[in-house]
Amino acid sequence: MRKILLAALFVSVSAIISCSEGSKKPDHESAKSENTEDCETSTIKDPNEVKPMALMMRTMADYCDTMRLKINKGEKVDSIAFPLMPFWSAEPTDSSVLETLFFDNAIIIQNAWRKLMSSPENQAANYTAVVDACVHCHSSYCSGPLRRIRKLKLDYKAE
Repeated sequence: MRKILLAALFVSVSAIISCSEGSKKPDHESAKSENTEDCETSTIKDPNEVKPMALMMRTMADYCDTMRLKINKGEKVDSIAFPLMPFWSAEPTDSSVLETLFFDNAIIIQNAWRKLMSSPENQAANYTAVVDACVHCHSSYCSGPLRRIRKLKLDYKAE
């Protein structure tokens, strides 16, 4: 058992080092190596440091996209596969957003997410409420990726 754990640790560390070294290419190289492509995630890279709140919201958007597909297929979603990310407690890109209205909107999103996860019989309606809460916050208070959020609606059709 000990050998298995050591082998798994070695493989994990090797993969991390491999990804780190593979992505340290000089800026003047335009072509990406295969190693770098393997290490990248589907998240769009930001030239600035991405703050934890932005990362959590990107994760939530990825969750919603997956949930949209599952709900459209008639499958159930649950909080084990899609936990609520506590974005309201993470460091934001702009600390000036941390005011009462932000936290009020966060509570609305929290409640909608919890209702979605606790009512499997009404998941389509409850999922729509989550997306609508996100649209409301990002259109009325926080600037945000409204185009991406609107694509999370159950009836979204790519043009």
